[in-house]
Amino acid sequence: MKNRRSPESEWKRLKPDAEHALGVLLSEIPDHATPQSLFEAYTYAKDIAARAMQSRMLGDLPTENKKFKSLHAEIKQEMESRYKDAIPANLLRTPYSGKTHEHLFSLLQKHLAQPVHAAMLRIVTADNVHTERRARELRELGLDVHWYDIEEISVYELRSLDIDFEMIPAIIRNNARKNKSMPKDKKQTILRNAGIPEK
Repeated sequence: MKNRRSPESEWKRLKPDAEHALGVLLSEIPDHATPQSLFEAYTYAKDIAARAMQSRMLGDLPTENKKFKSLHAEIKQEMESRYKDAIPANLLRTPYSGKTHEHLFSLLQKHLAQPVHAAMLRIVTADNVHTERRARELRELGLDVHWYDIEEISVYELRSLDIDFEMIPAIIRNNARKNKSMPKDKKQTILRNAGIPEK
């Protein structure tokens, strides 16, 4: 498998290209460029600058966030403590443990109890469509994530590292809902017997 460059080396590789692309874009504007040439300069600069900025920001985050892992372990332990005798093991899993959610958590943790612009989160994930939903999914784990607007700018804030374990029934319910191999009536029976409401 091909080795991926570290964020730091990727930033060093992309930085000169980003500087060049932005310079070309700036030179096009006062020269009264045609819409087509201005569009081409803009799209190239936007793409290369976005990739460079993502690398720069990832380089400022931990490669592996131990706190993110330990929080997942705490949720898993509490889940099993409450429901291991009533719920099948395949429904006792903690979702949202991939790198995208880890990067989002790391950025919010770095600015703990401070608002982080949604635009920064989108840069880290290089995704303008799903990033904010993924940030909100951290709250589904029981993490203290809030989102609101400051002067019409969307921001996200991780206010503490405390876990709300009362989100666990909802996690299990969502796991059951996403499980396609188990009949619906069986899932309903399992949840009901465990005292977890369907909604």
